[in-house]
Amino acid sequence: MRPNPFVLPIAKILRRRTQPLSEYDLFQLLDFDDNELKLPTDPSNDLVLFRKHFLVMNALYQLQPIFWDEGYYLSISALSIERTALKSGTDTSIMHSAGDDEIRAYYLNWDEFIKSDQDSVETLLDSFWQRYYTLDEAENALAVLGMELEADWDSIKLKYKTLISTHHPDKGGDPDQFIKIREAYEVLSGIRH
Repeated sequence: MRPNPFVLPIAKILRRRTQPLSEYDLFQLLDFDDNELKLPTDPSNDLVLFRKHFLVMNALYQLQPIFWDEGYYLSISALSIERTALKSGTDTSIMHSAGDDEIRAYYLNWDEFIKSDQDSVETLLDSFWQRYYTLDEAENALAVLGMELEADWDSIKLKYKTLISTHHPDKGGDPDQFIKIREAYEVLSGIRH
């Protein structure tokens, strides 16, 4: 793996910090212009933003086991990066939070940085936004049905059948509400079923 020139600067920043900081805060504290990777200077370029993000996350995941050995847990998310002292007897399983292994592996794979180009970053962003909009649509559809985000498919079907019979225009129900319920169910059936 190629050395990431931001591991040491980020380690110094985190060792001095007593409060959490965001990835954006780190961006402001790091000098991306003066590095051996020669990132393009256009800050609005998606590829540049992706590579900066990748460099920061790669450094953080490299630092996580180092800080652990020093007696600190490094929690990593784009909104909150924090180094906290471990309590004696802390279970080592917290170092690898659920679902974190895939993310860690991705950011520690330097080939992901090397192979990134404008097209691959656009594809990645499109995929992210598609998942985001899908989740947003699902949340809105569940709200129409009066259900929680974690509702299972069987509960959704049962609630739909109840609501659709209650609001059916042939039974004196509101046609607009009937249509909203049908559309919500169709959205959810496309996502969850």
